[in-house]
Amino acid sequence: MDTPAYQQPAAVQIIRDKRGVIVGHFETQNHTKKTIARDAHGLLVGQYDHRANVTRDARGVLVGSGNLLPALVLR
Repeated sequence: MDTPAYQQPAAVQIIRDKRGVIVGHFETQNHTKKTIARDAHGLLVGQYDHRANVTRDARGVLVGSGNLLPALVLR
């Protein structure tokens, strides 16, 4: 039996630098169709909206078209 999207946990992808140190992570939320980027301390750095195909920073300001979250995490 398939569970509804709102009951499924967010998929988390850990981002590491070339030394192996964690610099952030991405949380893909299936029910909102958004991917949230957080830094190594867990602070929000931006979000990517899959439906609108745009990336916004932590303040909600448009960064650009497409998924630009890696650029925000590695800043």
